[in-house]
Amino acid sequence: MAFFSFSTRQFAPNERLEAAQDIYSAMAQVQLRAPKKQTPHVETRIRLLPGVSIASVTASSLHASRKSPQVADGNDDITFLIHPGGTGGWLSHLQAHDSLACTPGRARIVLNHQLGSVDFYGERANFLSIAFSRAQLMPLIDDIDRLPKTLLPPGEPLQHLTRLALALTRRSDAINGHSTAQLSGQLLDLACLSLGATRDAGIRSRRGGLRDARLKAIKADINMHARTPLCLEDLALRHSVSPSYIRVLFNSKGTSFTDYLLEQRLQLAFDALTNTQATQQRSVSDIAFRAGFNHLSWFYRAFKHRFGIPPGEARHIATHSRY
Repeated sequence: MAFFSFSTRQFAPNERLEAAQDIYSAMAQVQLRAPKKQTPHVETRIRLLPGVSIASVTASSLHASRKSPQVADGNDDITFLIHPGGTGGWLSHLQAHDSLACTPGRARIVLNHQLGSVDFYGERANFLSIAFSRAQLMPLIDDIDRLPKTLLPPGEPLQHLTRLALALTRRSDAINGHSTAQLSGQLLDLACLSLGATRDAGIRSRRGGLRDARLKAIKADINMHARTPLCLEDLALRHSVSPSYIRVLFNSKGTSFTDYLLEQRLQLAFDALTNTQATQQRSVSDIAFRAGFNHLSWFYRAFKHRFGIPPGEARHIATHSRY
């Protein structure tokens, strides 16, 4: 689906505010105002999915508002305003509700038919907006009216929702190999769990989007720590789940924790062995140990089974293929 990016760095300093105002007025029905005698800086990456729109923003001090003319556009989405972390901050104002300072990891819910504004503070305030179709999200949650009154706590579903949204706006090719409908469904599952899902929606979402998000986070953890001693119990403790739950997650994808970890370590070893740009050639045993293997005989057997050739031959082929 569509991906857009915008940066005021593309314009001369005296043109930046006007350019940002034009873009935001057209794309988000938002008015921008900057402090006098300050050159604003705004970077925005937008991802559009079926029923979901995501905007990741980094901005200097600005006032962004939706007033009566903008609200009249008929947009009645339910929007998460999330502070994903970093320096700087922002204050959310919403008609008929208290102003709220959103702290990192928390979110405010905005009903887009209401008037409101956001004040950004600092040189680089980070802001994440995730808007859901009201028709899709509202039937899945218990009480819509209470949501704009307070900040959402930084629970697990909101953390996964934030990570997934940021990943989808990081690069234009972030969706490659994924179904847009599946990604929208996962975001919707995480959103309704963050807001307080109905009983049926909660059961369905925990089996769907939340489980997928947990598996993705666990795989990322394994990839980061594959070189070190890694046991299932420690991994489960870090992610606040049971070892048996992790086994079920991997089994549902036709693999296992052990096989997935082995694959990551074998790939690390293969990449090191076939790296023709390395300034110093390390021994096969050193590469095996650095990739997380404790037994050389097991490494040799697993490597040949996976790649069809011994480690030394893989290095030989890579080295001589340059000539």
